[in-house]
This record gives sequence, C-alpha cells and structure tokens, in this order.
Amino acid sequence: MPNPHALILHSGGLRSLVATALAIENDSKTRLSLLFVNDGRDNTHHRQDYTHRQSEHFAIARVHTIDLPHLYGHGLGKGPEGEPMGALVAPQILLAALGCARYQQASQVIWPASYDGDVRFVARATEQTMLADQSSDYDQGDSPRIDTPLLELTDRQVVELGEELKVPWNLSWSCLGSAEIHCRACPGCRRRKAAFTSAGIIDPVEKPANAVF
Repeated sequence: MPNPHALILHSGGLRSLVATALAIENDSKTRLSLLFVNDGRDNTHHRQDYTHRQSEHFAIARVHTIDLPHLYGHGLGKGPEGEPMGALVAPQILLAALGCARYQQASQVIWPASYDGDVRFVARATEQTMLADQSSDYDQGDSPRIDTPLLELTDRQVVELGEELKVPWNLSWSCLGSAEIHCRACPGCRRRKAAFTSAGIIDPVEKPANAVF
C-alpha cells in the first residue's frame, strides 16, 4: 500500500514554513507536495520564490501552481494598507486546492491559516473549511479533506512552535510589497515583527547583517 499523500497549500510565508515542518515531524511517511496559488498579489514573485526555497530545504520534489490572478489583482481585493481581504477568496482557493489534491491523488490538503487567536476569523475559516469539505463530498469516491493545524494558534505560538521545530526563518517571506527586502512597515511585516517580539525570539529579517550575538 503506498504511503499517504498530503498537499500543502503554500505561500512561501512563515506559517507555510511551520506547517510544512510540522507535517514532516508528525508523520515522516506521508508524501508531501506543495501547492502555490498565484492570486495576483504584488508580492507573488517573492512568495513563489520562497515556496521553492522551502521545498528545496525540506526535499519536497513537487511544487504545483494554480493561476488565479483575478483574486487579488485589483483594488477591490485590498484593504486600506494594501492588506489582502480574503472573505470571498479563501473558499475559491480551498476548492481549487481540493480539486488539485484529487487530481494528484492526495488524501489531505493542509491549509496553514492562522489569525492570531481572533475568534471571529477562526470561526469564519472553520466554516469555510467545512463548506469546502462538504462540497467535495457531493462527488463520488474518496474525497480529500482539509486540515488546519495552526488555525487556533496565536502568532506567538506559531513562532514558538517553529523554534521547537528548528525552522529556518530566513526561508520565509512576509512582506506585502514587491521590493527585494522586507519593508518592515506593511501589515505583513508588522505582524511578523510583533510575533517574534512577543515570543522573545530574534528574527533574521530584523537582525542587521553585521550584528554579532
């Protein structure tokens, strides 16, 4: 009987990094593939690059890509500070991921979503996951399921978990911009900094190149 196959919905970000390491830690026999969604955001090329960097680090051979640039490639998909607004986006991505998982004969989709413990967003993500799972159940045959291992964790807990798993933080991209380095000012960068600060851990992104510790 072949080893089980899981598809990780991957963004090249911090949570994707931790979720991938956790999946390997929990079950080294499960075969992993990564799924990157080109959703039209300004930082798409960075996120895709870091998805491949993480795949190389974890020796994951297969990285699949789905092009859905209409999801964020317009002003209506962004908040006032450029942050992505995903109430209508997540269900589309989840259904696309389930379709890809079925095509790749994977039994599971790992969605590394987390919302810093905000119960409103956790509840919404739980509902979106249930609806996507129910939609796939209408088809005949065994349907892949969605797993959300980080959903109820705070950002601090995600970083602490990553430290326990000894993940290489420098292989994750969090900035919403398209510059070659993290801007440290956008909502993505600020959220990342707050998580590391709360956990009392130095982020390689924040550490000066010539610093000695």
